[in-house]
This record gives sequence, structure tokens and C-alpha cells, in this order.
Amino acid sequence: MDTETVLKIIEMINHDIAYINGTTEVTDPEKALFQYGGVIALAGFRDHLQSYIESQVNQVENEMNRGE
Repeated sequence: MDTETVLKIIEMINHDIAYINGTTEVTDPEKALFQYGGVIALAGFRDHLQSYIESQVNQVENEMNRGE
């Protein structure tokens, strides 16, 4: 997957998390739990994508170090 695309997806996920956290106020405990679960799922996916980016950076750095 293209690194630039992954970074855009991470940005969109961050926007969605901020929107959910900042604009919705839920008084029903069941709905609040559902909302919290959604945020946790989005954050987990974002973190997974971020680890992909970090592995790509490490791979490039390792290749650069081999060339020195």
C-alpha cells in the first residue's frame, strides 16, 4: 500500500475520532458504551496503520545504512 495513502487514512481516522469525542454527548449508558467501543476500534485501526508506516520507515533506514 502507498505510504501517502496510509497517512491520509490515518488523518481521516483522527478526524472521525475527534468528531465523535467532541460533538456527540450521549446520556444513555448503552449508547455511550457503543460510542466508546467505536472510538476504541478506530484508534486500534489507526495504531495498526501507524505501525505499518513505522515499519516502512525502518526498512528504508536499514537499506540506507547498508549502502554506507
